[in-house]
Amino acid sequence: MQLQLTNPLRGDCPPDGYRYVDPVSGFVAHAWTYADWIDVEKAHLAANNREIPSTLESDMQHQLCLTLPPGFCLYDDPSRPRPSTVLSWNDVSSGLKTFARWIAKGCKYVSQAEADRRAEICSRCYLNVGVSGCSGCGQAVKEVIADKKSKYDVVLKSCAVCKCFLKAKVHFPIETLDTDSEKVQSMYPGFCWLNKESENYRG
Repeated sequence: MQLQLTNPLRGDCPPDGYRYVDPVSGFVAHAWTYADWIDVEKAHLAANNREIPSTLESDMQHQLCLTLPPGFCLYDDPSRPRPSTVLSWNDVSSGLKTFARWIAKGCKYVSQAEADRRAEICSRCYLNVGVSGCSGCGQAVKEVIADKKSKYDVVLKSCAVCKCFLKAKVHFPIETLDTDSEKVQSMYPGFCWLNKESENYRG
């Protein structure tokens, strides 16, 4: 069932504003009022000669609702696991330590083609989010993966589910990533390369 904002026109702005990631282009439509938010995405579609779908508003609301705390949306289960779209350095520091341990044990990397495939998927994901207060993030990633890069590094941030730096995560074998728990799986989007039910899983 599509989730819906409880009363989008009333003016109760969600945390960090209204945010929608276009699943085709990766463009982030962000605004502080509902009407402006919809207009930003419509303008993006028009500028790229793309049709405005009849389900645009409901699709945007559903995606946003998947990331919001309980109480903002209709038909939502308040007990479901939720990714955090506002991350701090503390959220991701343990993930970096895990990456470092794998490397110390001789962890192998996936092929460049596979890393680029994953990175493209992440670049268009609404759970590709920034880390607050992290001026040294770039250096931290470099220390973990050395000179490894992907075609989409410029737009990769962190995963709101696992709190990992995506510039590093896309290079690691899937067997080394913690994706087995039901809670974690329930938070990965249906198109994610880590969602075991996805057509994008393992390429």
